[in-house]
Amino acid sequence: MEKFSFHISAEGIALGKLYQVKRANIAPQGYIIPDQEKEREKKRFTEAVENLSVSLQQLAVGNQIFAAHLEILKDPALTESVFSKIEGENKNAELSLQEAQEEICSLFQGIEDDYLKGRTTDIKDVCSRIMREMTGLSDNPFDGLEKGAIVLAEDLFPSDTVQMDLGRVIGLITRYGGPTSHVGIISRSRGIPAALGIGDKYPILSHGDFVIMDALNNELIINPDESLINQYRDKASGYARKRAGVLKESGEPARTRDGKQIHVMANAGSVDEVVQAMEYGADGIGLFRSELLFMQSKDSFPGEDTQFTAYRKAIEACKGKSITIRTLDIGGDKSLPYYPVEKEDNPFLGWRGIRFCLDKKEVFKVQLRALLRASAFGRLKIMFPMVISMEELRAAKGLLEDCKQELDREGIGYDKTMETGVMIETPAAVMLAEELAGEVDFFSIGTNDLVQYTLAVDRTNRRVSHLGNAFHPAVVRSVKMIVEAAAKYQRPVSLCGELAGDTGATQILVGMGIDSLSLSFVTVPEIKQIIRKTDMNRGRELAAKIYQKATIAEVHALLEENKNKIDN
Repeated sequence: MEKFSFHISAEGIALGKLYQVKRANIAPQGYIIPDQEKEREKKRFTEAVENLSVSLQQLAVGNQIFAAHLEILKDPALTESVFSKIEGENKNAELSLQEAQEEICSLFQGIEDDYLKGRTTDIKDVCSRIMREMTGLSDNPFDGLEKGAIVLAEDLFPSDTVQMDLGRVIGLITRYGGPTSHVGIISRSRGIPAALGIGDKYPILSHGDFVIMDALNNELIINPDESLINQYRDKASGYARKRAGVLKESGEPARTRDGKQIHVMANAGSVDEVVQAMEYGADGIGLFRSELLFMQSKDSFPGEDTQFTAYRKAIEACKGKSITIRTLDIGGDKSLPYYPVEKEDNPFLGWRGIRFCLDKKEVFKVQLRALLRASAFGRLKIMFPMVISMEELRAAKGLLEDCKQELDREGIGYDKTMETGVMIETPAAVMLAEELAGEVDFFSIGTNDLVQYTLAVDRTNRRVSHLGNAFHPAVVRSVKMIVEAAAKYQRPVSLCGELAGDTGATQILVGMGIDSLSLSFVTVPEIKQIIRKTDMNRGRELAAKIYQKATIAEVHALLEENKNKIDN
């Protein structure tokens, strides 16, 4: 019997035999071609794309994932990259496609945002299917899948969910990938325990091994004895009953035992995610990332009507609940393919967020007009990112006012009571929180960037990324300062990022005075349940204790102690 820990991508307990996915080798046979064969190679690639397009069009009906795959397939950037290698470097179609895929994926891998980084799986999936079309391979690696299997794979692609009978799958383990991938989302939505991206632990697992996946305590046990198997079967049954109860109550308000309602919101980047969030009982969308719309645009900034339509669909998908849309937060780890910028030595300290928008006023005003127009169709709030000064806030609000006056002159309606807020994600904003609170309607604390800037830790730097801890006492005390500043003006405070989704931190955050939490939609039911068990006095006591802790270890000990009390 062997045992090791892993990072949880989807909670649950599963017991069963491993089904190892083995794919046919489609490594390209790369070689240099003579000039007279260039047209033939381009034709082979084009025909493969056309054939795949037909099948994807059928899969894309009512399915956002495959609709996105169809867009990738039709994106001229992919074809242009492949053709440039065939024409300019005399490489055959397979090698050209492989290199084009690697170049595009490397651009996405440089992005810190886990959601966007996870899109590399979609690109690899599409390119793999094109390769199969060109080489004539069409095997299904899931033909031998039996009911009750735990699937073991190097990686899993969105197209695998079509070939794989998920009704037979009770667990997923992959060497690569992560919780924000399509498979990660699917596993959580279907309640399938998953350990995605276990890395160097992968080789010790083999097809046919009996394993226990305890994705509650981060443990995987290989070939356990019968006694341990029976013990975990009882544990799995208990968890299933508890989970069913939590989901059943997810649509109900999250009120503490003494009547304080905390709004549990979801983060989203697309209409599809908004729909899923509503199904999981979210009280609204606390963070809608508008930059995804800009990054998906092919060759230019999306126009006003395009943005208006997208925002309106997102608002209507909320079914009367509020949605907070963050204005364009580009720069740092997020770039636009159609708007290259000069390379920066420190992009996270560079031209990003509100700085970009205030410099590119013509782009910013198009977005603000689209948001204002969309506000007529629901409860929309606008939030400005990366604000570090009163000057920036007033400049942004001034442009918003200009747009309102333009729409008034044009006779176009909008919500004249629409609220505006800022993301507090830098030490400067923390220090100016009281002044900022006097000129906005709400705060949203972006803990991921607040951690990075407060602790001077680049999360993309492997040597120091482990130091970027959301439970560092300096971060906790920053949150305290923000809440106290907002309270002076009776401004509500939302919190998103790692802290928002940590079940051990929920009671403490409530005790600190946080009014709403915004997190992954799959975590909404559990967070709501914890809030219902919370007493405000108990929460305040925990908050008072955590403010006094001087080390990360002490903070974590308090969180773990509190989590155990909740579970029991």
